[in-house]
Amino acid sequence: MIPKWFPKHPPLYDISKTYAENCSKGPFFSGEIPQRDPPKNRVDFLGHEVSSLIGVPAGPLLNSKWIELAGKLGFDIPVYKTIRSEAHPGHRLPNVQFIDALGNQITNPKTIDQLSITNSFGMPSQSPDFLLQDIERANRSLSEGQVMIVSVVGTPNRGLSFVSDFVKTAKLALEGGAKIIEANFSCPNVEKADGILYQNPQTVHEYTQIIAKAIHPIPLILKVGRFESAHQMKSVFLAAARGGAKAICGINSVSMQIHPPLDEQRKTSGVCGAAIRSFALEFVREGKKIVQENKLDLILIGCGGIIKPNHFNDFFDAGADVSMSAAGMMWDPYLAMRYHDSISHP
Repeated sequence: MIPKWFPKHPPLYDISKTYAENCSKGPFFSGEIPQRDPPKNRVDFLGHEVSSLIGVPAGPLLNSKWIELAGKLGFDIPVYKTIRSEAHPGHRLPNVQFIDALGNQITNPKTIDQLSITNSFGMPSQSPDFLLQDIERANRSLSEGQVMIVSVVGTPNRGLSFVSDFVKTAKLALEGGAKIIEANFSCPNVEKADGILYQNPQTVHEYTQIIAKAIHPIPLILKVGRFESAHQMKSVFLAAARGGAKAICGINSVSMQIHPPLDEQRKTSGVCGAAIRSFALEFVREGKKIVQENKLDLILIGCGGIIKPNHFNDFFDAGADVSMSAAGMMWDPYLAMRYHDSISHP
């Protein structure tokens, strides 16, 4: 029997603590690891045999300790939190707050179905020396049938062009032993121009081609956000495929006005959880249509609002090749185990 976690237990990430405290002292998990029935067959994911096509997107898994726990809890494709080429501080507290579907701050959701949060971290990153050792540790922590993706981002104004710093960061991930790399072209909690790279097809093609060439033969995934139109989405998908991307992951958290805001400097911040699931499913449906109609060699990774086991299947049914959960995993660490159990004992 898989134990119930929410709402009796706190999330893996302590929202009252700083990002640094969660890195050093987390994840905050005191439960048992349930027994998992071995899968009958493994499936291919970008050249790696995995036990399932579910995972955790870039965000909650701050370092190797978090990756190790996610793997033990049945998330077979975990993503190492977005890294930069140099150490980078994050935003001050508060970083996470519960909200309702309209963006109003609330104290606590009454049920897991209502779990929506706003988050604003600013993509902090550890030093290169730490990352080199920790990425290696994270890879070693996983079991057969699991593979880790490392998320990278460029940082402007470091003496290099923006795309060159993307490449520098990707090569840092490679040196640490990354087997798959994801380039984060969409983050709502950084400088606006840096967070909307994914919306410009020409930039997507240019950056993708340069990064993919630099890391070849390691596969490259692009992380994108919500598109303004189906036409824009199609143009970006075509540009990504021409540039050499092997997969597209979406959606990132959606930037919204929060009431009241986290502080006067952050009138908007990223929203994830139940409030964006409909947007994420819309992205997957349209993305699958674009991939099929244009015969693109792209894997589609869906995330955004998966907080219950059946939500993984909702994304698969919509056309996702891989389904990932972030907020759901933090507030219900047994989410993947519940999904695996539902598959083994329908």
